[in-house]
Parts: sequence; C-alpha cells; structure tokens
Amino acid sequence: MNEARLQRRIPYLDILRVIACLLVILIHTPIRQFDSYYNTPSVAGAVYTVLVAVNCNLFFMITGALLLPVTMPAKRFVKRRLRVVLFPLVVWTIIYLLEHALLLHNFTPRLLTSVLFHPVEGLLWYVYVLLVIYVTLPLVSKCIEAIGKRGVETLLVLWVLSSFIPYQHGIFIEASQYSHNMFGAFANYYGYVLLGYYMHRYGLPVFTREHGWKWMLLLAFGIVVMPMFEFLVQGNFGITWQQHLDAITCDISVNNIALATLLFALVQRFASDRYDRKAHPVAATWWPLLSKYTFGVYLSQMLILRQVIWPLTPWLARTHWLVDSLVSAVFAFVVCTILVLVLRRLPFHKFIIGR
Repeated sequence: MNEARLQRRIPYLDILRVIACLLVILIHTPIRQFDSYYNTPSVAGAVYTVLVAVNCNLFFMITGALLLPVTMPAKRFVKRRLRVVLFPLVVWTIIYLLEHALLLHNFTPRLLTSVLFHPVEGLLWYVYVLLVIYVTLPLVSKCIEAIGKRGVETLLVLWVLSSFIPYQHGIFIEASQYSHNMFGAFANYYGYVLLGYYMHRYGLPVFTREHGWKWMLLLAFGIVVMPMFEFLVQGNFGITWQQHLDAITCDISVNNIALATLLFALVQRFASDRYDRKAHPVAATWWPLLSKYTFGVYLSQMLILRQVIWPLTPWLARTHWLVDSLVSAVFAFVVCTILVLVLRRLPFHKFIIGR
C-alpha cells in the first residue's frame, strides 16, 4: 500500500474491523460442541456469549463512521458500494450451496429458491442487511443532515430504550413475544450505523474527569447488570438456558449496545490518529492489510471451519469447549487470511472477496 493510500485510512477503524472479524469467528467456533456450550448452564458460557455477541454490530458502526454523511451522488454511491458486496455474495452463496449439496448432503430445492430472501448460510445475513443499508444510506444521510446533532441524539436515545424490550420476556411478556413487539421494527441495525456515525463525528466524553464516571456506570449497567438480571431474575419464570442466551445475544439488546460503545470508544481513544511507518512499521503494515482482508475472512470462515479446521483437529473436540473455541478461532483466522491472500492473486478477486 503506497503512502498516499495509507494516510487516507483511519487506524482505529482498521483495528475495530479486525476485532469485529475475530469476534464473529469466536461466536461460531462453539458450534462444534453446541450442546455442551449452548444448552448447559454455565457461568463461563454466559460470560463468553456476552463478550463475543457484539461482533457484527461493530461492522455496522464502522459503516456509519466511514460512509455518513454521503457526499457523492446517490446513484454513484449505491453503484460503487453494491459492486463491493453484491458479487461476493452471489459467489459465496453458490459456494455454500455446493457445500450443502456435495459435502453436507442437506441440499433441498427450497434452499435454492429461498436465497432471494434468506441466506443459504447463516453468516451471510450480514451481507443481506448491508445491501439494504447501502441502498438506503443516501436517503438516511439527507435525514441526518436535516435533523442535526440533537435529532440524531434523540433517535439514539429512543433506540437504546427500545433495546430493553428483549429483557422483558419473563416478567412482563411471554418469552416468545419479545421479538414481535411494537418497537421491533424501530430497534434495528440502523441504530448501530447512526451510533458509529455519531461517535466518529462527535465522540463521547468517556475519558474526561467530568463525565467519565457517568459513562462507565452506564456501560457497566448494560454490560454487567442487565445480563445478571436476565439470568438471576428471569430464571424464576421458567425460561430455559437457551432462551436466556437468545436474549443476551440478541443484536438489539442493551448489553450489546453498551459493549459496542465501550469497544468503539476505547479503540478510538487509544489508537493513533494516522499511520507512521517510521515510528510503528508493524502497525502501519499489518492493521491496514488485515482490515482489507476481513470481508473475505468473514465470507469464508464457516467453510474453513467445517471443511478444514474441525476435520484436522479432532483432538480439540475432546477438550473443554472454551479451549476448543479459542484455539479453533485462531486457526480459522490464520487459514482464512492465507486463503484471501491466495485469492487476491487472481485477476477477478474483487468478485470473490470484494477488495
């Protein structure tokens, strides 16, 4: 990467993108020991879930930070953004369809006909949502400019308040009703896009003496108190362990918003303002490189886990699920990165990995 392109990059967003990618892999690696991890009551399992469930939400925040406000004509913007994600989505949909048909032997005609509305592989849901966000972002940008900073703050407050709804599935509503509440359509991923935009543009007074303790209390409430409430209080209403985990891993839940805000603020605060090859040559080389590869790593991770990592590491499956998850995640990230490096040598690599 030449110096001009390097200096156009924002270091803290590169770091956040790599962290988000690792967290996505970490949420998927326990699948090999799904029953023991997901259905067995465990403090370690609950803590692990709370810490890694924030994954894709950071990607949405990065999107808001990078792309809002939209400064180019809407048609040009949409065309450019769709070119980055649409072709890789089609390619990896075909790859995963072939995997399901030839290797997993669970292909059905309905799986093929559903791809217009539902991803053939679970992790591709993020790309489906991203496509809709890209198409609507120019309009949202106009709305943001119209309502200004205070208007965005109002929307974010309403969004955060709506994130408490998933935690009411024991005391106030039936466990099966929380995903169909009247605010369900409002409490969506666009909140993270707006939050990323707001924090990138205005920041949060997290580390000032005047406001730091207030933010720390609020974030601790979301990250610690609400999950404890879920397990300790909601447990008296006949809610299963899986329903508990579903509540705290819900993307639009207060603990995910709080954790995403904390991670974003910490990296934003302590990362360098720009890359310096002389002072920090390793950081200036690897963070931008790994950041560019994250989309390809994200798209390929389940294929690599199922067809490479898990078949080659049966001994890990006999260890504790936490050891298995952490080690498998490291292996998967390394192998996926190598795969992306190889794919980038192809003349048509942008149609496979986006960049």
